[in-house]
Amino acid sequence: MMNMLEKEIIEKFQQLESSARLRVLGFLEQLEHERPLSALELMRLPAEERQRRVQAAIASAADEDFETFEAYSEEAIND
Repeated sequence: MMNMLEKEIIEKFQQLESSARLRVLGFLEQLEHERPLSALELMRLPAEERQRRVQAAIASAADEDFETFEAYSEEAIND
């Protein structure tokens, strides 16, 4: 059973001309390709593709401002 959002999307899509429908389809396909992979999905990729995606993610985060911290085990904290 469709929810209200799905119904609204279908109604609006049906009102579009065919060229606009193709643009919507292209946009949806683009979203699917941009979807982040889970760790399991990433590990299932061929090694070359996995390496390419990891390098791309690192490159895209190059200008990010990350806070670094050291992690300690519970034993070190309780001592």
